[in-house]
Amino acid sequence: MPIREITESYTLESIVPYFQPIVDIHTETVWRYECLARLITPEQKVFLPCDFLYLIERNNHIQQLAETMFCKSAVYFAESNVPWNFNLDAEDLQNDKLVNSLITQLANYPNPARVSVEISADAAIHHHQALQRFIDKSIHSGMGVFIDNLGKHSGNIKKLLNLPIRGIKLDGGLLKRLETHSEVEDFILNLCETAYEKHISIVAEHIEDVDTLERLRQLPIQYAQGYVFSKPAPSPINH
Repeated sequence: MPIREITESYTLESIVPYFQPIVDIHTETVWRYECLARLITPEQKVFLPCDFLYLIERNNHIQQLAETMFCKSAVYFAESNVPWNFNLDAEDLQNDKLVNSLITQLANYPNPARVSVEISADAAIHHHQALQRFIDKSIHSGMGVFIDNLGKHSGNIKKLLNLPIRGIKLDGGLLKRLETHSEVEDFILNLCETAYEKHISIVAEHIEDVDTLERLRQLPIQYAQGYVFSKPAPSPINH
């Protein structure tokens, strides 16, 4: 990792959203976008969060990162009616100052119900009470919650499904094990049945090729995300 290169060019303003579509595989149209953090150097080199999060943590900029991503993403979609997601971590959930700031900004945002946060399933399971408080506090703003990477780690999924969440994103590893592990299909089918009863949308993540997409079409899942549709890009694709 080119630590010096990132360190010398790092500012919060260098961090921008890249956009990856979540697609309705029935209509082949964009349903919503996930906004992903990228650091762009003056030389226009692009770095992933795994390359620069240590700088964010070292400089105590965790809250500023979340707010920066929210504000910059909001600007892109202010004049359209496209739904979009941005990511928060367990520390963000418990940051009252950050949560209050997001809620305040949404009060003046057009159709705030378009906005959702994504929380990893691991963080949601291990910080269930914090997630419940976050939902209780933010739900009146219109902001929804997606649980990300479900199925990557074990945990009490039933507790998550009992929360008023908007969506679930299935970890891509599940589909890769679908053909060789019959219990995976049972898990997905049972999850879909419960989710749809509760009006929770399901997204299959990391759909990288046509073969995986065709396997997905055989399941009762409407939405998908992955390189087979589009890599994260500096501006939303035509929708």
